[in-house]
Amino acid sequence: MTSAVPDSVMLGRGFYSEHSQAQREAARAADAWLVEAALTVPLPAAPTPVLIGDFGCAGGANEIAPMAEAIDALRSRDAAAPIEVAHTDLPENDFGPLFALLRGPRGYPAGRGEVYPHVVGRTLYGPLFPAGRLHLGWSSITLHWLSTAPTTVPGRVYSNLLTEAEAAPFRTRAEEDWRRFLAERARELVPGGELVLVAGASEPDRTSGAEGLFTMIEEQLAALVGAGTLRAGESEKIFYPTWNRTPDEWRAPLAESGFDLLADELSATDDAITYDATAPGFAERYTPFVRAITERPFFRWLDGDRSPAEREAVTEAFYAGLAERMAADPRAAACRWHVESLRLRRSTR
Repeated sequence: MTSAVPDSVMLGRGFYSEHSQAQREAARAADAWLVEAALTVPLPAAPTPVLIGDFGCAGGANEIAPMAEAIDALRSRDAAAPIEVAHTDLPENDFGPLFALLRGPRGYPAGRGEVYPHVVGRTLYGPLFPAGRLHLGWSSITLHWLSTAPTTVPGRVYSNLLTEAEAAPFRTRAEEDWRRFLAERARELVPGGELVLVAGASEPDRTSGAEGLFTMIEEQLAALVGAGTLRAGESEKIFYPTWNRTPDEWRAPLAESGFDLLADELSATDDAITYDATAPGFAERYTPFVRAITERPFFRWLDGDRSPAEREAVTEAFYAGLAERMAADPRAAACRWHVESLRLRRSTR
């Protein structure tokens, strides 16, 4: 019996927001494109509000600044336009920290009238809005997450470390998910509406920049099994359900899905800089980031007969051991994330 927590839900109660600096750094690659899109997309006739969709909001800390910039760009075109911002994530997501940010002084509604934020608790690999209702879409560091892991590979937890044969089901699921996302957004967008998307990616040689960290993770999980802390059957179920598409994989279905590619770029962001791998205490700074993105995908698979105290002991043993490995070799642990940025326009043809 397993927990009902889905693979891709991030740690709640503000933990993910507090420890997601790497995600914000990566998403900056497309901030300017979001503003350009907001200055270009068709605006509806009054009194219909402009609708911005934010796909994969998690705790919301990384959504506030981009949404503020998009709203200001839209308002430079029509100062009186009412604007809705729909933040979407899985229904099990903790939306509480987002609401707290929105009602505080940092929230983008502060000082901006006629702005109406709300949330949609549904997967982004399905319908979210009525047809022809969406004007502008944004997604930052979400679309490399799969709808679900199609299988597991004992001893492996990361798709970029798999053999070609092992990786095949994940590649297929990633293609299906991407096409479904595009099909739904094409249905929802007005003609000429735009998406600005930033997500984890791979170089054409299938390297993502996170192989060193996930090798350490695999080694630490194996060590826990060897020590009897983690059961072999539990370990075999653990997988990080992502697929970092290559640029060709990102681009392949765009035209047939109804989109014009306005811009794309493969870039990188270095956690060795963000978390300063050259200074003492790197592992203490980096472990909370790793924990925020891995704890729920990994440890939902602990057996149902474990008590809360046992579950906590296994989890703490994993992150304590991983921190020791990262402290011993910070440069190998620090990810140099490859990031794909896309600016897409709903075709008017």
